[in-house]
Amino acid sequence: MFPTPDLSHFTRNDYNEIYEPDADSFLLLDALELKLNKILEQKPFIILEFGCGSGLATTFIAKHFCPTSCLFFAIDMNPYACYSTRRTFHQNNVHNKHCLNIIQCNLGDPLIDRLSSKIDLILFNPPYVPTETSDVKEVIERTYAGGKQGIEVIEKAIEQASRLLSSKGLFYMVALEENNFDTLKELGNQVGLNIEIVLKRRTCIERLFVVEFQRN
Repeated sequence: MFPTPDLSHFTRNDYNEIYEPDADSFLLLDALELKLNKILEQKPFIILEFGCGSGLATTFIAKHFCPTSCLFFAIDMNPYACYSTRRTFHQNNVHNKHCLNIIQCNLGDPLIDRLSSKIDLILFNPPYVPTETSDVKEVIERTYAGGKQGIEVIEKAIEQASRLLSSKGLFYMVALEENNFDTLKELGNQVGLNIEIVLKRRTCIERLFVVEFQRN
């Protein structure tokens, strides 16, 4: 329904520094489209993306889901991802319409107290691949290394989302079949969040799905 944000400003050298949008990225956009009416009904004003990378998802929401001015927080540990997100915002001409706050940090650590129960929409395409550890040094490895069962970062994100989401807030996240939906459901229930699968897709090497969390 909606065109993908313009990413023509990126070169191959840029993708040596940030995650290049792939099937999981576009699955998240498709899932957001499926939930368009529900998201618009919430009239989101404060929007947060964990691990903003290229800025694709944040820009997609800003361009197509926010008819009025909104406040965006884009978070990434990688300084080049922070820089890239700002570039994508400008490339797609949404920088004059919305306020974009870019923060280099680990998930939402510095926002928990100030934005507790205030975030209307959270997005996350996490590092979900099962690896020996999620504590890696290489920039590109950080974009996919999810630790045991691929949920070490995901578990922390779910816990933080439970504290950040407003009463009607929505949290959309990409997951891998190996992450196990029942495990994600249990993690959500432990912190007062319901979960449902929005969309599934099989790629050449992965079975992916997008889940929606909401306060129960």
